[in-house]
Amino acid sequence: MSLTGKTIRRMSRRHAQRGVAAVEFALTLSLWMILLLGILDGSYYLLINERVDRIAYTVTDIVTQYQTITKADLADIMEASGHLMKPLTFNPSDLGAQDPLTGNYTEATGYIIVTSVYQDPSLGPIVKWQYAYPPQGDGVTAPNSKIGTAVQDSSASLPEGLTLNNNDNLIVAEVFFSFSPLFVDNFLAQVIYRAAYYKPRLSPLITPPT
Repeated sequence: MSLTGKTIRRMSRRHAQRGVAAVEFALTLSLWMILLLGILDGSYYLLINERVDRIAYTVTDIVTQYQTITKADLADIMEASGHLMKPLTFNPSDLGAQDPLTGNYTEATGYIIVTSVYQDPSLGPIVKWQYAYPPQGDGVTAPNSKIGTAVQDSSASLPEGLTLNNNDNLIVAEVFFSFSPLFVDNFLAQVIYRAAYYKPRLSPLITPPT
């Protein structure tokens, strides 16, 4: 076989190998892209979890430093705490999702519910008061608290292993955040929930705020 023939066959073999590599790359590219986007969404999910944790503990920590507290105080605390999620959005005022006719907020990604729990010697743990943010009247429906309802003196549910002495008071902050992935639809999409439990420091906070 002539030198020219050998060279042509060698070049053809190289072209074939390159073609196979290109096809393999094209077939695996989508898988690599999905893996990369999944890693980014997973990192984003961990970041959101850390921020939600921080909001829950911050709200509880601040509320328990009050001797008496009002609804205006609670609203200010919760509004400010939502900024811990920055640059992400948490409160409806961040989203700007307002109905142009009614002025009501129609959606929110985050909710906070603060509950005062009292250990009644006869009834056990009961709810003395509860405050949700954004309030129901703002055109949004808050999720159900896992501690109890807003009905005064109704039964309260505490995590297993968390027990109170008679006449003890506990403040619970629950944070709900509707997580949506950035890239992969329905990947890890869920409502992230965190709760923090603190005892009031200056006085029992069992009087419903006004």
